Amino acid sequence: MIKENKNGVNMMHIRRLLGFITGFFSMSIFLHSIKAYAMGVQLQSAGERVGAVGTGLVILFVIMMILKRWFAASFFHGFLVATGLFLSFDIVVFHWFFHLHRITSGPEANLLEPIFVVFGTLLVIYGLKK
Repeated sequence: MIKENKNGVNMMHIRRLLGFITGFFSMSIFLHSIKAYAMGVQLQSAGERVGAVGTGLVILFVIMMILKRWFAASFFHGFLVATGLFLSFDIVVFHWFFHLHRITSGPEANLLEPIFVVFGTLLVIYGLKK
């Protein structure tokens, strides 16, 4: 049974939209406010730099599984959209257009960044379709 208020508005759609918006903005703020501290570790080789990126991906995956299990589906899908925008938009605009920074300081960024843009775009599409 679909609950509607006295004006005929479907409350489930409103709750889903609010959850989506909350997830999107809170994760967008969260992802841009984290300060990374390498504890004095200098990553010299390509393997070390790719390993650091891989560690970040594992942490992201764990966060995704926690959010999927503990929060509403709309919040989780908002998180997916925010993560996808972060992975794709940030890389295209700030890494490629403005050359402010790269995902790593070595040549492996030329391989990793296009993969992240495609993966980020897929996350945005999947999150919006759900």
